[in-house]
Amino acid sequence: MRVWTRLEKYQADPRRPLVLALGNFDGVHLGHQRILKTVAERAKKQKGLAAVLTFLEHPQRVLHGSDKPALLTSPQHRLLLFRDLGIDVCFLLHFTLAFSKTSPENFVENLLVERLKVKEVHLGYNAHFGFSRRGDSALMKTLAKRFEFDFFESAPVEVRGKFVSSSLIRRLISEGNLGEARQFLGRPFSIFASVVRGKGRGKTLGFPTANLRPHSEILPPEGVYPVEVRQNRFHLKSLIKKNEFEFVQEKPGAWRQGILNYGTRATFENSGPPVAEAYLFNFKGDLYGHTLEVVFHPRVREERRFEDRDALVQAIQRDIAHARQYFLSRR
Repeated sequence: MRVWTRLEKYQADPRRPLVLALGNFDGVHLGHQRILKTVAERAKKQKGLAAVLTFLEHPQRVLHGSDKPALLTSPQHRLLLFRDLGIDVCFLLHFTLAFSKTSPENFVENLLVERLKVKEVHLGYNAHFGFSRRGDSALMKTLAKRFEFDFFESAPVEVRGKFVSSSLIRRLISEGNLGEARQFLGRPFSIFASVVRGKGRGKTLGFPTANLRPHSEILPPEGVYPVEVRQNRFHLKSLIKKNEFEFVQEKPGAWRQGILNYGTRATFENSGPPVAEAYLFNFKGDLYGHTLEVVFHPRVREERRFEDRDALVQAIQRDIAHARQYFLSRR
């Protein structure tokens, strides 16, 4: 998959017209997947390129200067999911205050038509674009007729009587409803995280842990979770053309089972921001500097403070036994 971070040097190929999906796609949930699969299928039939135009930053955060909404998926995670859904090209742009002032009409004419020369544009249900979110499906339909490209609005996806949305999934994960969140995501909730150096306390307890720095911003409530983990190496390979990259993923590692504690290390510290630490069963090796994909399963227990080191060790042993039994029951 090719990735463009700026569009000044992009040259459209008339032999391979763009079938483009437009949106934030945070979470790449079932609703997003419907759009992206449709784009991939239609591009294949027309011998074109399946494309996505999205942003590094969530527009609402830039416009309102807050840290909300919390991101479900990091940009790299989204790129991997896009590629797996058959996308050929991703325009991954910065959303700035200056860009936000672009009128919907200018956005379509100057960027989609003149620069990208789109053949088709696909929007999600109730999506908006352009200054003050003035652009909607009705306007896109009008502009598509004016500039002679095809427009498709994706119908909402409904699961168990609820419309799939990123905001709903954020709430479910924050509340710890991972099973229900999975139904709307279409896959288990997972994060990408870098392994960083910690204090090494887990090793002294007999359970060496990987200290994680999550790439995304939303995690379930503090506590202990069974997890599945694998190493996932990827990078953007710079190409000759300026601001064009190739998204490259090396062969991922094998899935490993373990437990993850997310909390303030209550027995020893009980202060500061919560930290995620994963203990992998039957693993020996050095993970520092690696990127891991971490899949969360339903919580074993809340984080709690134990009287002493021995009580904590016993609790960890029970957590491990619980997690092992959980994974055995899923076979």
